[in-house]
Amino acid sequence: MSPRRRPRPVTVPVLAAALAVLAVLAACAGPPSAGPAPSSAPSSAAVSPVAAAPAAPEPVLTPVVAEVPVAPVPVLGEDERTHLVYELALVNFTPSPATIEQVETVGPAGEVLGVLAGGDLAARLRPTGGEAYGPELAGGQHGMLFLHVALPPGTLAPPSLTHRLTARIGGAPVTETVAPTPVDARRLPVLAPPLAGEGVLAADGCCDAVRHTRAALPINGSPTLAQRYAIDYERVGPDGRIYAGPREDLRSYRIYGNEVFAVAEGTVVTTLDGQPEQVPGRYPEDIPITLADGNYVLLDVGNGFYVTYAHLQTGSVRVRPGDRVRAGDVVGLVGNTGNSVAPHLHLHVTDGPSSVGSQGLPYLIDEFTLTGRVASTTAFDRAEAEGVPVELTPGIAPTPFRDRMVLDQAIVTYRRP
Repeated sequence: MSPRRRPRPVTVPVLAAALAVLAVLAACAGPPSAGPAPSSAPSSAAVSPVAAAPAAPEPVLTPVVAEVPVAPVPVLGEDERTHLVYELALVNFTPSPATIEQVETVGPAGEVLGVLAGGDLAARLRPTGGEAYGPELAGGQHGMLFLHVALPPGTLAPPSLTHRLTARIGGAPVTETVAPTPVDARRLPVLAPPLAGEGVLAADGCCDAVRHTRAALPINGSPTLAQRYAIDYERVGPDGRIYAGPREDLRSYRIYGNEVFAVAEGTVVTTLDGQPEQVPGRYPEDIPITLADGNYVLLDVGNGFYVTYAHLQTGSVRVRPGDRVRAGDVVGLVGNTGNSVAPHLHLHVTDGPSSVGSQGLPYLIDEFTLTGRVASTTAFDRAEAEGVPVELTPGIAPTPFRDRMVLDQAIVTYRRP
């Protein structure tokens, strides 16, 4: 049998011509039949004239379609910048490969708020069907572009955004304006610290940590990103080390067994206890998603915000579903249960009572002192893997903050309840 001939790629001019033909056919069809003449009997009530509907926008061919699945929620970080963290879902609607070359985030007055291009864009676009990142979408392929727009200090988030996308499809350049979205300016919860004391390290936090901000999962038929603003808390000692002693010994870790506090008044929704501690240094194999959080507490703090505390120590959970808690109440101890490679407290906030099946939301911490910052995720990973002191960003003096989000790799001091 001879091989089936592949369909000819539909280039932009061909698609445009097809739209033109459809428009002509629609015009040739003429107006619909008027039907029988209306009755001339007078109406018993006066009818106000109806204002004409606004004209529909001119149809514009957009071979790469895009949308923002979840509107961005602005949050003020301890760098005094407002951060917008969200995703752009892309679909190449043509049979030809599409190379995404540039995406601009544009405000309502046409101001460009952010630009992604070249290697920076390629490192943030993940086509479906694999873990590799890159700028190309095959014909019909979907991809997710992970965006982070950090506005200058003192700049408020705009009420809405659009996106200007530049691509190359079948050798032809294309520029589109796509994915209008409102900015969700909801009032964020101001939470008390979940831990206490010095040397608290906020790893894999907002706004570019790959392990959390890009942890999109297909849950119950929809993509969800519950960990969009998650933090993995560890603790460094005066020597700058995360642990002192054998890596495989839980007791070597400075955070292991630390008390974990309720961050606000609220109601316990669900809990799990009894899951075993993992051996530090390696991830468990074949752990189901229902047990990935290990021993956990999920707390409803009101106004549509839910807090998840994960990987708690076996036998340490001190609350039960339905319990009321106040800020500062102990809910458990830091452990290494579930999908965990080292003792830590995983904390994130969502818009629903599911730690994986809800969308992640930002939040603020009411009071903390920034004392340092790890130089990079690579430096953090090396300290965790090898037991060496964390490499710090130079020039950071202790600085107190109120009502700010703790950002990635910050080392902070939290007050005691």
